[in-house]
Amino acid sequence: MEFQGFPRIHSIFFAVFDNEKGPVVQHQVPEGTIVPHSPETDPSSSNGLNDALFCTKPIIDFEAISEYIITKEQLNGRLVSVCNNNYKVMGVPVCITDHVRYKKLRNEYRFNLCFVFERDAETSSYEPIVQKMATVLEVLERESDFLTGDTTNSGAVTIQNVIEQLLEDLNSYCECQIPINDSNTINLKLFPTYPNPTSVQNYHVPVCTVDLSSMMSINWDITLCKIINHINGISSVRKIADKANVKIEWARQSIEHLLYYGCIILIDIYQFSNIYSIKPEVMQLLDEKSGLQEECIDYVTLPGHSPPTISQLFKLYCGLQHGITLKGLITTNREQAENIDLRRLITFGVIKGLIYRVYKYPMLVNLTTSASVSAETLPSNAINQNTGGPIDPQLLSFLDGNHHYDEICTELRCSPKELDEQLGYTTNFDSVPKQPAGLDTNDAGDAVSVGSRAVISDSVSNTNGNMDLWAVRFVFR
Repeated sequence: MEFQGFPRIHSIFFAVFDNEKGPVVQHQVPEGTIVPHSPETDPSSSNGLNDALFCTKPIIDFEAISEYIITKEQLNGRLVSVCNNNYKVMGVPVCITDHVRYKKLRNEYRFNLCFVFERDAETSSYEPIVQKMATVLEVLERESDFLTGDTTNSGAVTIQNVIEQLLEDLNSYCECQIPINDSNTINLKLFPTYPNPTSVQNYHVPVCTVDLSSMMSINWDITLCKIINHINGISSVRKIADKANVKIEWARQSIEHLLYYGCIILIDIYQFSNIYSIKPEVMQLLDEKSGLQEECIDYVTLPGHSPPTISQLFKLYCGLQHGITLKGLITTNREQAENIDLRRLITFGVIKGLIYRVYKYPMLVNLTTSASVSAETLPSNAINQNTGGPIDPQLLSFLDGNHHYDEICTELRCSPKELDEQLGYTTNFDSVPKQPAGLDTNDAGDAVSVGSRAVISDSVSNTNGNMDLWAVRFVFR
């Protein structure tokens, strides 16, 4: 996952509540960005640095958003973001109540240090910075009257000095260190934030995007160190946990951690019974300027063999379609694939978004009522008309049409062939036309197979009269 950089801070301002005027901007950097520049009303703005940070026209209408800057008590201590014109203002309103110290200020001191960004900027990395600054300033005010004390001492650090350095250092270096006094220093650093990773399942296969072994240190989590040696782009999360001898929950959590930082990506389990189909993006493989051709050839060529041509690779990708398993693809294109690592070809296509996996979902159907079952209506026991025998109780909970073969085989530790035998799936999908015999489509347009022994007419005799008849159908999507 590539990090695109932090958004630029356009302004920082410090607002307080004035007994007569209401919310007012006491300090701003650059000058004039929030309210018109008035040097005579702000003696602390006369230093050279601040003169260079000057704006002739306010970029936001402070009066329009002032009620969201100095807010009612319900929003005190909460992160508040408000948009005005083409900018986003973010701050945490603070209220300090003290009947002795602030008796001239209605017994409370209310302030807000706000950061201004472009309206559509991704500001999640700045949220902890804004919240921390609000907490730090509140503590400094309670301990040493940093915000309301005497600022005539030329050697003292003021809030104006703080926001000037904040703006300069965070924009230039993404971190800053501001000494306040002998006991206090403000230390801030921006860290990139990434979206939460997708939930890792036991049947997922992690593929490394970086060399994890070279990055490991003694400070890493023990479970993480154990599983890294078993991440090979072939083993599923369940198999990795077994090999590393760790709990499956810990393995999933460790892999989610690696996924969050973009160290791995997740693909499906590679098996010759898998079915894939191409996406429109496969045409990118024909673009000579994209660099995808060279990358694909280098990745999929078998060691010691001459590299394949793009026409070979494109033909193999186009051979992937509904109803054609990888075994069937190899059978019909044996000569084309003799110098190609088919597993890496499929992995490359999935990672680059050129192809997608077509999963097989078994679904238990009541032949008496012609209705599929849900997780709540699954029978406690049932005779599968596909096989003529009872359905394994362990399988029943997976037959609601929401669990595909990868998940079921991983959880029950069985092979797809064993599961086919158990469910009575006998239709040969190694090499069949797009709409093979034994396939129908459901209302959603998914291919549905009932298998050669699952096609049962309405005239099937019901020997017990009241007993429902059941069969397993298969949905491909």
